[in-house]
Amino acid sequence: MFAFSAFANAQCIPYTGQAMTGGNTYCLSGNLSVSTNISIPNGTTLMIRSGQLQSNSIQVDGILEIGDGASVQSTGTVKVGTFGSQKNSKIKLGTKSFLSLVGSVIQEDPTFGGFYPGTTSVIEMGTNSVVEICGTFTQQSTTYPSVEYMGTPTGKAYCIAKADVSGGGGASIISDDAQIVTIAMGSVIGLGMGNSSFCGPNATKAMCPALWPEGLSEDKASCGNAPIIIDDIDGFCTKPGASGTPDGYTRFGITVQQKSGAWPENIPNGFLAMESKNKGFVITRVQHVSQVPQSGDAIAEPKEGMLLYDIQDKCVKLYNGTEWKCIQKSCND
Repeated sequence: MFAFSAFANAQCIPYTGQAMTGGNTYCLSGNLSVSTNISIPNGTTLMIRSGQLQSNSIQVDGILEIGDGASVQSTGTVKVGTFGSQKNSKIKLGTKSFLSLVGSVIQEDPTFGGFYPGTTSVIEMGTNSVVEICGTFTQQSTTYPSVEYMGTPTGKAYCIAKADVSGGGGASIISDDAQIVTIAMGSVIGLGMGNSSFCGPNATKAMCPALWPEGLSEDKASCGNAPIIIDDIDGFCTKPGASGTPDGYTRFGITVQQKSGAWPENIPNGFLAMESKNKGFVITRVQHVSQVPQSGDAIAEPKEGMLLYDIQDKCVKLYNGTEWKCIQKSCND
């Protein structure tokens, strides 16, 4: 959940594209297009509560806060922080919000390469949020991750770079959060993946189908995919369970709990039932199988209906007789 509680009692100045001054909080509710460059000074917050802000370049030395379902689109460059300033700066994205840029993102390092520790310039991402960078992405810091996940523990967020990515080298990493899905469609130089769920460099959907979001075009020149990705998140269909008289009942069961007299015979339409309050079911795990079986795959002769967990692609896969496919939420029509 993304909250504005830190600013609940602050005076909020309506934002109409005017120059901002330090120490103030500005708020936008609705859509606004600003043709000039936007500068958010240190100590200043610009909150996009709803709707969309369209702009040219943005310099963020304070806080740019994009609320739940809101968005920012920029045709220019977005800079976060100023090198050696010793001042904190950040971009914060709420649930299902997005930042989409035709230009580049530059995260400058306020610590002067770690010489002045204790300050950061970061991007904080909420559940199912998207950052889409169609220009280059440059991170200067070598002492802290540039992207942090702030959403629900079971959620995720997408950080997508369609052009080249570069970092400060050494210990420079994109994120230490597994919920951050990083897709680098160009080269990656001097920047490690950290603990993020990483696909790249030169990422394609075939390279990491389990990480690739629906709605993301493989065309590097296609910008503006973020709202489509947002719309497709949780866009799977659901259907009610079958009703009526069961065809039969479960005859076999494995349990580590105290067996009740009616179990497993009281479970309809099953063949085998297994239960535990503190144990998981582990299927076969392999390093990797290609979508179309190839020599060198972990499974030499797959059979139709075979299931396994692909460690590299981080998903449960089903072999349909022709291809290995990651199992995803959908209707079985």
